[in-house]
Amino acid sequence: MLSKQEIMKAIGQRVTQRKFLEKQLSPEQMKEVDLALRDIFPINSDARLQWYFTPQFPSGSGIVLAKLKEFTTPKLVKYGFEGEQIVLNLTLKGFSTSWARLPNYLSMVIVGFQASGNEDIVERASRFLYRDANRKPFEEVVFGREEYVDSRIKDIVNAGRMAPSSFNRQPWKFEILSKNEIAVHGWKKIPLIYEEVIAIDLGVVLSHMYLMAKAINSEAQVEAKSERTYLLRF
Repeated sequence: MLSKQEIMKAIGQRVTQRKFLEKQLSPEQMKEVDLALRDIFPINSDARLQWYFTPQFPSGSGIVLAKLKEFTTPKLVKYGFEGEQIVLNLTLKGFSTSWARLPNYLSMVIVGFQASGNEDIVERASRFLYRDANRKPFEEVVFGREEYVDSRIKDIVNAGRMAPSSFNRQPWKFEILSKNEIAVHGWKKIPLIYEEVIAIDLGVVLSHMYLMAKAINSEAQVEAKSERTYLLRF
């Protein structure tokens, strides 16, 4: 289980990579990827998806994906929830990643190493500050029983605020229900063409918030209340 510091480090270093080195992974790196695929939590007590890595891809060192038998909103949310945990795990292990979608394919995670070399600490800090400036402010995404907002809730919400989303839509709102409960609401009305990516985005933001909640309280849980509303207890 990741600590609060590790989660914020992963979120801070996580970036959607556009240019990858064409480099084959070593056996040791393959083991690191395999560990990242297994070290994830499912939503509720559901069985995890069967994630796998394949080097057969024209960009980076390969891709990570899981097969889905049905493309319902709950399944796509689950896909994003687990897939983003893998992304954060890989980030902490020094890999570069990018969620990507090709025509007629489910979204996948490209894995590899950035082509432009390593960033220094100033570049990483600048990128993190730029990202924060391009996220909706806390007050815009939070509503409900705001009298319960404390440092724990701020940490959880801010972990969610920093989550990536397709075209930076940030299609979510966070409702404070009590001092130990947050409801995460995804967009209700979605054009069919965006259904897959918006559902995956909801899973991504849930993963950020759940991991932070889990670091605060190891008994934290997330459960579906409807197709686009999830309850986080911590």
